[in-house]
Amino acid sequence: GTLMAMLVEHRRVDLDAPVARYLPAFRGTPVEGTLTVRHLMNHTSGMQGHWGDEDNDFEELAAGYSPEMLIGETYQYNGTAFALAGKVIEAVSGETVPAFIKRHLLDPLDCCDTDVVGTSWDGLSTPLDLARIGQLLLNKGAYGDFRFFEYEAYQAILPRPLDQVIPGTWRKYGLGTVFFTEEGLGEGTFGQGAASSTIFRVDPENDLVIVVTRWQEGDGYREHKEKLFQTI
Repeated sequence: GTLMAMLVEHRRVDLDAPVARYLPAFRGTPVEGTLTVRHLMNHTSGMQGHWGDEDNDFEELAAGYSPEMLIGETYQYNGTAFALAGKVIEAVSGETVPAFIKRHLLDPLDCCDTDVVGTSWDGLSTPLDLARIGQLLLNKGAYGDFRFFEYEAYQAILPRPLDQVIPGTWRKYGLGTVFFTEEGLGEGTFGQGAASSTIFRVDPENDLVIVVTRWQEGDGYREHKEKLFQTI
């Protein structure tokens, strides 16, 4: 989401533009509805599963499936749409996703202990590196001497009601972000989790970033997580 906000800031990507604008493989495909970049980022594309990063021709494969997609009709958490969003990033930047992340985000933040290969998984990091990214978001797009994006692009990252797309749903989702309501956190706290149970929270109300990295949930995770937030 942070990467996409940077491209939105520089007018390289329009979140509500058809994916076909950036990926020619989707032009002329017989599909009901218009698949947009925002659909990819908020899990309403109709795609399923967690694959695609490993396929150089993934956009062609995905375009072949597009007639079967229920675009904007359901919420389906998946990594496949993020892989396709990664292809959009590569198309407009001329760089691979790992190279783009390193050059435009990790290096400016001095995140020396982070390695990202995939778009929705296969990343390794440390609490300090993730905290720097969290501070960037807490600062609404700025960190140190760098300005990554302005307020409008920051707003695009934040969760928003999906009932604008799917009538009647209670879900809220942004560019890879959701709201969190653990005890003691301020209203509007946002972030994301991980299959490893890593914790990443940005709490603007309390001017706070909370990060815990881990390999897996482990015994007693939920109990200790509750105590962690009570302590904070």
